[in-house]
Amino acid sequence: MNLRPWQEHCINQALSNYSNGYNHFLTLATPGAGKTLMASALASYLLKNKLIDLIICFSPSSIVAQDFAESLETQTGERFDGLMGAKGRSLTYQSLQFLDGQFWQLFESNRIFVIFDEIHHCAGSNLGNANSWGEQILLNIHDKAKFTLALTGTPWRSDTAPIVLSKYIQSDSQIACDYVYGLAEAVRDKVCRVPQIVAVDNVKISVVDTNTTQV
Repeated sequence: MNLRPWQEHCINQALSNYSNGYNHFLTLATPGAGKTLMASALASYLLKNKLIDLIICFSPSSIVAQDFAESLETQTGERFDGLMGAKGRSLTYQSLQFLDGQFWQLFESNRIFVIFDEIHHCAGSNLGNANSWGEQILLNIHDKAKFTLALTGTPWRSDTAPIVLSKYIQSDSQIACDYVYGLAEAVRDKVCRVPQIVAVDNVKISVVDTNTTQV
């Protein structure tokens, strides 16, 4: 499968960052842009060039975890069921709290590439302000993984807590992304998806369409 230009550019930027000593890379890409394929292609490159030994992916739901496993298998030609001989596993964030010491020992004896899909679900700049998922990442993955890739389409949290492993611009508390492929770029490339906007906790909403207003 051919990659879109933004996917190729993002992979090249991530590889450049990794080669310059940065082990974490945060990608912001608009929904439907193809983050799963990009991440899987990057993982395949790292694996085939013997820069890593194993790949672990975390995502917010079992459906997404299965999609990631299938994408990784397609791109690498390897198994991702977590069984003997597999090159990794795709898990949900919920499973983080139930992984035992034997699992975390893998990070001590292997070069592991970790993919975090929708990283904004995990909060914490330190253990004091981390949620349960962010805490496990700080304790067991931060500074232990060979490389990490974080993906998000919405780089903020409604509770304003910091997103785990992320850097922020101090002047305006805005998250610092390593690569951005936004809605404007998707419109330019004619691959924009129809957005779904869900209004939550609003008493009154006005929608203006030319000369008509609906409340």
